[in-house]
Amino acid sequence: MSEFFQKLLNTDDFPARWYCGNWSDFLGWLHIVSDAATFGAYFAIPIALIIFARKRRDFPYPKLFWLFASFILACGTVHAIEAIIFWHPIYRVSGLVKVIMAVVSWVTVIVLIRHMPQLMSLPSISTTVEQLKEEIVHREETERRLREAKDRHDAILRSTRSIVWTTNSEGQFLIPQISWERYTGQTWAEHQGMGWSEAIHEDDRAELIRGWKEAVIEGKLYQTTGRIWHRESQSFRRFVVEAVPVKNADGSTREWVGTISDVEDQYRAETNLGIIRSELERQKRELELIYQAAPVGMSLVDSDLRFKRVNESLAEIHGLPIEDHIGRSIHEVIPTLTKQLTPIYEQVFQSGQETVGIEVVGTTSAGPQRHTWLASFYPLWLTPESEQDISEGSVSAVSAIIQDITERKAQERRLKKSEKAAQAASRSKSEFLANMSHEIRTPMSAILGYADVLLGHLHDPDNRNCVLIMKRNGEYLLELINDILDLSRIEAGKLDIDPEDCALPELVADIQSLMQVRAEEKGVDFDIHFDGMIPKCINADPKRLRQVLINLIGNAIKFTEEGRVILKVKFVKDETPQLEFAVEDTGIGMTDEQIERLFKPFSQGDTSVRRKFGGSGLGLAISHRLVDMMQGELDLESEIGAGSTFYVRLPLEAEDELELIRPSLIVRTEPEVIAPKKLPPLSAKILVVDDRRDIRHISQHFLEKAGADVTTAEDGGEAIRIVGDAVGRGEAFDLIVMDMQMPNVDGLEATAQLRSMGVEWPIIALTADAMKGDRQRCLNGGCDDYLSKPIDHAKLVAMAVRYTQEITPHDLRTRRLERADQLRDELEDQT
Repeated sequence: MSEFFQKLLNTDDFPARWYCGNWSDFLGWLHIVSDAATFGAYFAIPIALIIFARKRRDFPYPKLFWLFASFILACGTVHAIEAIIFWHPIYRVSGLVKVIMAVVSWVTVIVLIRHMPQLMSLPSISTTVEQLKEEIVHREETERRLREAKDRHDAILRSTRSIVWTTNSEGQFLIPQISWERYTGQTWAEHQGMGWSEAIHEDDRAELIRGWKEAVIEGKLYQTTGRIWHRESQSFRRFVVEAVPVKNADGSTREWVGTISDVEDQYRAETNLGIIRSELERQKRELELIYQAAPVGMSLVDSDLRFKRVNESLAEIHGLPIEDHIGRSIHEVIPTLTKQLTPIYEQVFQSGQETVGIEVVGTTSAGPQRHTWLASFYPLWLTPESEQDISEGSVSAVSAIIQDITERKAQERRLKKSEKAAQAASRSKSEFLANMSHEIRTPMSAILGYADVLLGHLHDPDNRNCVLIMKRNGEYLLELINDILDLSRIEAGKLDIDPEDCALPELVADIQSLMQVRAEEKGVDFDIHFDGMIPKCINADPKRLRQVLINLIGNAIKFTEEGRVILKVKFVKDETPQLEFAVEDTGIGMTDEQIERLFKPFSQGDTSVRRKFGGSGLGLAISHRLVDMMQGELDLESEIGAGSTFYVRLPLEAEDELELIRPSLIVRTEPEVIAPKKLPPLSAKILVVDDRRDIRHISQHFLEKAGADVTTAEDGGEAIRIVGDAVGRGEAFDLIVMDMQMPNVDGLEATAQLRSMGVEWPIIALTADAMKGDRQRCLNGGCDDYLSKPIDHAKLVAMAVRYTQEITPHDLRTRRLERADQLRDELEDQT
């Protein structure tokens, strides 16, 4: 054996194969090439098997591949040696290799036999292909579901109001968080890592980060609240965050999954609910306190007319304690009032409508005295929770409020009696004033009228002076009557302020022209000063404002012996702009005691002043009340012996609505004597109706002097007969002058009868102008115009000319129709 291995590579004992036998070149090379090619194939196959075994570690029998590789390699080596032997007879090596090949072959056989059952159990190629196909389909389905799940997951992240997020084990964002970016507006560059903390409110940030790091270290559930920036609302909104760790098999944290839920609306709702509950509780306590402490009786009655609750006041009204009411019907508690109350309760239950202000009269257990109660009943609705409209519910109870008005009813009866007495007194006063006005003005008309007649006939200076004195005192009496009537109108509420737009500089100029003459007669200076810019136009009653200022300036001139009187006009800028008139004089002045009673009717500083300066003491009282009616104020500053200053302040519109001007100073001029307007001859037939002979005579004198043909009548009845006779003869009067207050048939009644007879001639009413409404009553009664007593000669003639020669019958009819339509509208508004 040792010799075999020693001569293993020795070829001396054998000849080369080319020299053994008769080998042709073709046959020799056929063997050589075949064996070499076989060796190459046998050498490549093991290499492929080895590579396959190393790459496919999932193959179930890798050792078989190594064994097959060894077997095939041994076979290939035998073929390689067979090719070499043609030149080198290494038969000993060839034998050794063949032994190795034989051993490897049998080992392979044995291994295959042992593994044959396992190999037989392996699936066939077709089965494997089918399995692979099924695996591919399953994998594709799985991939499809994974894609759908991913799309669904992305959609949820984009649409949910909450934030769903994941971090690494250290609590940092490693991938973009879709819902975080959508909610907060942070880009991936801004919220990656720990950048997400910048979206947390700065007051919550430190505490939230501290808790988060602590949870990450300990690997425990993380829960907290805070405020996070919300891009859509541009505000920080309250949230609740929860995060849980995802663990590996070894218990370490692989990642964190968390959610952030927006609870701002819930937080506000809960906060508001808490406030509402507190408010409701407070209101409940207040209502309970009001219910028990209310001075009126209050109760709640169910549909069976049984008391569910009552307060102490109602218990006292009924004369029974509260506990004796609960659960008992009204028939048992107040049987004497059942007939009155039962229909009311039933009506409220059936209609669901409240019933208020019902008077209930009767007695209760509290005593035999009859009382009057004012009762109101209100339905309490029981509405289903799902319904908001009470029409879908039902009336479950009725709440009643009872108030004892027995004393009030007695007081009302006393007040009605007093009111009737007051109204009777007011009517008596009005009638007295009207009669007084008529009775005084009528003779005054005669006195002043005949004074004018005398002045036309007298030429002796002494005689004319006597008549002028009579006329001047008559005019004074007339002014006194006018003042009394103005004061009475104000006190009776029958004098109105009629504001209109009026030019302020022109109004002041009119006052200057009127008062300048009186100041010159007294020998005092009268000036007007404008202090700065003033409104060009104001909204006021020019007649009443002129009356107030003329009264104040007249008083200042009257009580100033020497010196001056100044009217100052000033625009006062304040929260409420005002126009201030200041009447300043250098007269006698007043003490505080005199000022206190200055604005009382029929009152002056003292009796000595009244004797020295005269006057009724009505002017300032009327002025003060007129200023009050114009929403202004009248004030006074005075110093005894140094003069007085009266202030009239009137409210104006807002300054931006006023046009301010700087008026030029008013230049004083001598009063211009204006010649009376020359009227055309009065060629008309006129009927004068008055119960006073003197008035008929003086009116006839004035009209006949102007050229008219005048007929007179003593009262309305005679006037109707005269007109009837004239109509029967086919004649007509051009004008009728009708006194309103006459015995038998007065002027209004006579006018109405004449109009009903078809008389369309113009009728002028003679009125005493006593109270507000007299003139309008004349026009509404059928008259076309009116003339106040005392009769003014020129006005009477001018009015007669106008209605007989200037206004046509057609114009008169049109005016009457317009007045009738206006009266009809006023009556409809009143109804």
